[in-house]
Amino acid sequence: MSLLRTGLLLPGLARGLSTSSVHLASRKKKDQLAVPVDKEGIVIGKRKMAKYWPKDGVSDKSHPVHVKWDRPVTIQTCNAEISGDVGGLETLGLESIDLSKPPLALEGAPALATASPEVARVTSLEFARRRDIIDKLSLEVVKSIQRHPRDFSSIEVSIALKTVRIRNMQRALIQQWPYKNQPMKHNLTHMVSNRRNCLRILRETDYKKYEWLLEKLNLLYKPMPWDEAPGVQGEKEGVTRKKSLERLTDLWCEELRRHRLAALRRGLEARQPEFLRRKADTLQEILATEEELGLAPSVSREEVEKCRSRAAAIEARLQAGEGEEVEEEEYMVYKPEVQREQNVFVR
Repeated sequence: MSLLRTGLLLPGLARGLSTSSVHLASRKKKDQLAVPVDKEGIVIGKRKMAKYWPKDGVSDKSHPVHVKWDRPVTIQTCNAEISGDVGGLETLGLESIDLSKPPLALEGAPALATASPEVARVTSLEFARRRDIIDKLSLEVVKSIQRHPRDFSSIEVSIALKTVRIRNMQRALIQQWPYKNQPMKHNLTHMVSNRRNCLRILRETDYKKYEWLLEKLNLLYKPMPWDEAPGVQGEKEGVTRKKSLERLTDLWCEELRRHRLAALRRGLEARQPEFLRRKADTLQEILATEEELGLAPSVSREEVEKCRSRAAAIEARLQAGEGEEVEEEEYMVYKPEVQREQNVFVR
């Protein structure tokens, strides 16, 4: 006895609807997500908010931490900005495919040679599945990259085929957003990692072909930090709060030292004209005393004039610099404290 006769089949499935459409139709109006009109700024991936769990027995008051560290946000590599795919399938020639041609499975079929125009149009790529169009695009991309007509297994062809599949899956995820497809994200993340490994191998073996392939496929090679860091190649370093705080503390101390040295330099330059004038007056007194006592001069008038002219030049440079806009120094971690004036109430 069939499921339709027993009444065990859902009415939606009996009418030919898929399981996914039944689930979407069964959602309440308030639970349905609004599909955005503009999907260009979508970040495909999983974001995780950072949360700090303090340790028992450790007080931030007795051992204060001058820098603030938040665990970095986790974004999957299926995002186009991280994977390095600058353009979509259009940059590979998707729009230039002739949709009046038959799919790859029907190319060269004797029946199509004698078929009517209506049959040829129905069996063309215009009415075919998207998978057939992607297969046609993959073949065209492989023909422009392969070393010889029988080359279907080289590393360049493998990278090209992976690139077509990656961009097609990225487009599918963007079209499905805001709904999730976690298995597709998982497969796409591993595919991007595999292609990055192939690009690394091609970069080490044939750098000229690697550069040519990146330009041909409109790709950007973005290695992972543990691939390029000196001394830890091949070792993935986990993100920990202790190591990150040590590095941030080193940056904080370096910026604090640079900030204080710059402030000390500016203060010394501001006091330099007064010091040079007092030096010139002292040299003038020494010279007058030596002339009065008839001693051999140990100071010349050129030295006195040199000190005064140097003081005037420094003072003019400082006054000219006051009117100019001073470029604010950018700090990565350290920020100088701004002292605010207290309110003074006058009766």
